[in-house]
Parts: sequence; structure tokens; C-alpha cells
Amino acid sequence: ACEQHGLLYNQVQRLWYMGPMFRYEKPQKGRLRQFHQVGVEAFGMDGPDIDAELLILNARLWEQLGIGDAVTLQLNTLGKSEDRARFKADLVCYLSERKDQLDEDSQRRLESNPLRILDSKGTSTQSLLDGAPSLLDYIDEESMLHFNQLKSILDAAEISYEINPRLVRGLDYYGK
Repeated sequence: ACEQHGLLYNQVQRLWYMGPMFRYEKPQKGRLRQFHQVGVEAFGMDGPDIDAELLILNARLWEQLGIGDAVTLQLNTLGKSEDRARFKADLVCYLSERKDQLDEDSQRRLESNPLRILDSKGTSTQSLLDGAPSLLDYIDEESMLHFNQLKSILDAAEISYEINPRLVRGLDYYGK
């Protein structure tokens, strides 16, 4: 809708949405074809302040819903695509040497989407990942500065979070 009506052309925008969403593909086990979602988007802004604004908004929503104590905000930085490429190559090398120790799903992902192995729920795979390279060690200086500024803003706003270097969701649409 934003593209269709020119809301994003050469503009800074903060938008929100709420309502039913539908999965086009066959839903995974335990997921419904229709679900409800609330979301916010920011276009035309790329500093750590807008990232913090959206995370603070989210934390306040959790408090208003009465679930603030039941959820944890987890942060990671994805750096630039070149950073992830170097990390991915080293991770694949590390995991390939230990392929027989990976669970079946992770062995399949090693070929198709190795970074998603970091999401594995398998305890043996999670233990194996304890010795794996960490994405945070591959992040360039500019991206790390962005991440540190984001954390400083969240700290000043007294938003609690934990750093999770294995958090890799959103690789296809987020940077830094």
C-alpha cells in the first residue's frame, strides 16, 4: 500500500499496522494460516536512534499489556553483508568439521541456510555452537558503533535487554 500510494518516495515515514495476516504457503506445524499482528515500520531513517525508538515503543507496549516481566528483549547486530559473508564461511567450516554431531535439521541447513543453525533448538547442536565463531567478532567498526549507540540509548531509557549473538532472524530485511 505504501509503494502503491507513493508514501515512501523520497520521504521519511513512521507507520503502524494492526490486523489479520495470512500465510500464503503451507503453514509449519503449530502455525495457523491466519494470525493477528501489530507492527511498526520506519522508512528513510537509519540511525541507532530510530532503532531505539522502535524498541522502546515495543517495551512500553509489553508493559501496557502486562507482559513486561514475562518477555526478554534480545539484541544482536548483523553488521554489513560482507561481515556476515566472512562469518558464514568460518561458521560453515567449523560446523562441517563436526557435521556428524549436528542434528538432522541442522545437517540439512548446513547446505541451504547455515546461519539458521544458530536458531537450532537441539541441545546437542546448541552445545556444539558454544565453541563456534561468534558473529560479533566479525562486525565492522561502523556497525559496532551503531550497535553500541543503540545500547546506550536503551540503557538511558532503562530498557533491559540481553545480547544474543545467535539471534539471526531477519537476515533478509535488516542490516546493522
